[in-house]
Formats: sequence, structure tokens, C-alpha cells
Amino acid sequence: MLRASLHEEPFPAAPICSSLDWHLLQRLVHHHRVGPLLSYGLYRARFGGIPNGIRSKWEAQRREAIATGLYHLQALEELATRFDAQAIPFILLKGEALSKTCYPDEGLRPYNDIDLLIKEDSYEAARTVLTAAGFQPRYPHLESEKRKLFGEFEFDRQGPRLLTVDLHWDTLMVSWKPPSLLGETLAWDCPDRIYVGTQIIRVLGGEILLLFLCVHLAFHHVFDGLILLCDLFLALKRDGDRIDWDRFLQMAHRYQCRQAAYYALTSVQSLLGAHVPTLVLNQLRPPAKVRLLMPTERLLVRDRAVPQILERYIKFLLIDYETDRMRAAWSWWQSSKPWMMTRGGRRHHAGAGPS
Repeated sequence: MLRASLHEEPFPAAPICSSLDWHLLQRLVHHHRVGPLLSYGLYRARFGGIPNGIRSKWEAQRREAIATGLYHLQALEELATRFDAQAIPFILLKGEALSKTCYPDEGLRPYNDIDLLIKEDSYEAARTVLTAAGFQPRYPHLESEKRKLFGEFEFDRQGPRLLTVDLHWDTLMVSWKPPSLLGETLAWDCPDRIYVGTQIIRVLGGEILLLFLCVHLAFHHVFDGLILLCDLFLALKRDGDRIDWDRFLQMAHRYQCRQAAYYALTSVQSLLGAHVPTLVLNQLRPPAKVRLLMPTERLLVRDRAVPQILERYIKFLLIDYETDRMRAAWSWWQSSKPWMMTRGGRRHHAGAGPS
């Protein structure tokens, strides 16, 4: 159904087997946040046989995504004005950036926060701007720890809807110490741009967007979220003709995320039919022992959050080098144990929230 919803060309409606476990299907749809996309597929008559109650829920999820998006866009325009007034550069990541640049219609890409990439030395200035706009640190007692270990921190503002801004200046654990994919000048040199109200806002594009989406799906979310796979599919569809795959491979090697790129690209190829050059996958292929131990297929179709012990296991496998695995393990061990071990609801550790 996701393939049909993402397909541009007209084709006959595909009937859905009436013996499906509709309760399980709905749990999957809710967990993977793809109800709006499936509603779009229904609207375009891409598949039939869906019970009216299920259809109504998907349509309601799309309406909610549109309403949430409008609320966030208003806040984003306000923040862009404040950041520009203080000469704080930023790049919009994930949710709204992808919704505007990759998805074919409004309300198809749900998101619940605003992710802003800043330069690390701009953190205090950005924090001041957010505080002046009514935002408060989510976990004040963990601010120094998260800044040191994870290269991000979250701020919340109460209102008609809870509004969250995530400030990022790195992609992977800072303590892991690979070169920073988003922290170096490469991310800032050639960004794309979108309009949000009267503001022109920078977003990622090309090879760096593709690599970032691979890392986001594989490492940050341990393959848990088909909407993230749809992000990757649509980015490939939009940018496929302009991707310099040699440059992509060089970047994956430099930023030590070859295995994350391999598993993300093979997943989007096998499940959604994206075109990825075989030579690229061969160049990224992990060692045999990693391929043997990686349960990718079981992670992609879960209907609930990944248990934290499994999450940690997957993240260790995705680190390209053994020495970095040991360094990451030591940093996790040094971090706050209650914060590390809490799972579910609000996010309590890096990379676990909906974005």
C-alpha cells in the first residue's frame, strides 16, 4: 500500500485481502506514522477493500498532520525571524523540510517537533533566543551531559499544542569522535532553500541529505519507522539524477557511516523499489559477521518500540570500527543511568523521538 501511495503514475487499484488482521494493520500504521500517506493512496484510488472505519482513521490522521504542520510553520517563521535578527545561521532538518521538498501534497509527512541544525559555537546564542521566545530546556539537569555526549538538546514551549525545538550540531555521538557529518562546512556550503511565510530557510539537499537520512533511519531510529524509509525513497526519487555516487561513497567513508548507509539503502530498495546502483551497495557492504548478526528485516515491520537492549545492540553493529564501538560503550556507561534506561512516551535519550 505504501508503494502504491508513493507511485506517481496511474495504475489499476489493487484489492486488499479481506482476511487481513485489521487491528494489527492499524497498529502498524499508527506506529510507523503512515496513515496520512495511505489516506492519500485511497484518495487517488491506488487500492481498495479498506473498511470504512480504517479509512476514516487514516483521513483523520492526515487532517491532524495538516493542523500540526500549520502550527509548526507559524512557530518556525517566528523563530527564523528571531534567529536572523541575532545573525544565528541555521538549517531546517527532517519533518517540515522533507514535507516541503519531497512529499507530493500537504499533510503526508507527520512530525512533532522542529529540528534546527546550528553551529556548535552558536549554542548559547540560540538558547538565549529560544528562552526569549518562551521555550524552556526539557531536561535542565542533563543539559551539559547531552551537549557533551550527543551533540543536541531539546527545548519545549507550552501552548495550545506542546511545541518542541531540537537544536543539533552533530549527527552521531560526539564521544564516538568520527568527523561530524553536519558539523563541518560541507553541510553549510550548498544547502537548498524553501519559503516559510516570508522567510527563506535553508534545508539539506543532494548527497549530504541522502547520507543524513540513511544515518537517521539506521542509527538514530534503528530502522523503526516506515515513514523514515519513505523519506529516503522520496529523496532518492527527487535527487537521484543529481546524486554523485562517488562523492556519496567518499562521504560515507569519511564520516564512518558506511554500514548505516548500506542497510538503509538496501531496505529502501527491497521494500519500496528505490533505484540504488549495485556498485554502490557492493562498495558499502559490511563484513560477513555484521551481516550475519544484523536482524534488519525484523526491525522494519515492528508494531511497537524497539527494546533498548536491542537498540544498543544494533547501534554497536552499525559503528564501522571496533575501537569506536568500545569508545561509544564507555560513554554510554558514563551517562545518566535513569535517563539511559527510560523508554517510551517522551524521549529520554538521543535519537528516540518522532521527527
